Amino acid sequence: MSDERDTQNTPERPAGIFSCLTMGFEITARRPQLILIPALLDLYLWLGPRLSLSSLIAQMRTLWGNAPSIELAPVYQLMNEIFDLFASRYNLFSLLNFSPLLGVPALMGARMTLERPFGIRPDIPVTTSGIALGWSCVLLIIGLGLNAWYLWQIGLRVSQDLEVPVPGPMTPGKLWGRLVQLVIGLLSLGFLLSLPLSFAISLLGMLSLSLGGIALTLILCIAFFIFLHVIYVVPGMVQLCQPPLQAIRESVALTRIDFMGTSGMVMIMFIITQGLNFVWVLPDPASWATLVGIGGHALIGTALTVTLFVFYQERLAYLRMLRHTYAANTAHSPADT
Repeated sequence: MSDERDTQNTPERPAGIFSCLTMGFEITARRPQLILIPALLDLYLWLGPRLSLSSLIAQMRTLWGNAPSIELAPVYQLMNEIFDLFASRYNLFSLLNFSPLLGVPALMGARMTLERPFGIRPDIPVTTSGIALGWSCVLLIIGLGLNAWYLWQIGLRVSQDLEVPVPGPMTPGKLWGRLVQLVIGLLSLGFLLSLPLSFAISLLGMLSLSLGGIALTLILCIAFFIFLHVIYVVPGMVQLCQPPLQAIRESVALTRIDFMGTSGMVMIMFIITQGLNFVWVLPDPASWATLVGIGGHALIGTALTVTLFVFYQERLAYLRMLRHTYAANTAHSPADT
């Protein structure tokens, strides 16, 4: 009897990667308004003015100076080329899209284009570090507000279409505050870790370039491993109305019950995104054909975000069934013995 009951209580596995992808694209096709925010953001980053850091970077290059030795000359040359690229093309308005993990997919921020169909975009110069910091804070807060509204829409549509009993989605205003908390925590943690890690990599690099490369590779592998375990943080904050720390704990638990499925989902999303990005950037930014790339990227990016929410809710339901089954088996175990 015990074996029969255990078989009956064993929960079914959650939907696989391709089933979730299908549901994600179907939901997006039924709700085309979901792509409006990413499309409008990309249009602004393409056609709007550029918030230029050229003056500030010129000051930084003066402080940077010349290479102190012949051995470091290639490093200095590379850094100067990066400075030149950012001075001539980087748009600080790109901070409106903080991270793909937090919501709105944007294509034009990473392209750093200057051209548009009706001429070169005007520059708004940022001349001091204080002004740059102020702009950065304002843009991050506004961008997180856009992300909160976008994620709330997705969470609402996924809950309605899947009919899964979840507390959320959290209201856009509350989600905005939680995202600000999450970003402050991530930036603080990144700042605290960047100093010792940079020092360790630099020290190993001076001893041996091979050791420095191995250390950097190891750090990247650890970072990817951590990323897999926090991939469900944002869906958890949206759908379960969780604070960041609780969402992190839940995300780790969900990843552990289906690590291979989560890894496969992330890899499939990465392949689709990067593969199609080669297509979306083919049109000349000086041509209105860029609208095709913006529309396609908004559609695919939104469908993948919806897919992540579907994938998350499938694993959440499975985790709850596992806990229920474990509690039921534990309650019946004294009688069996």
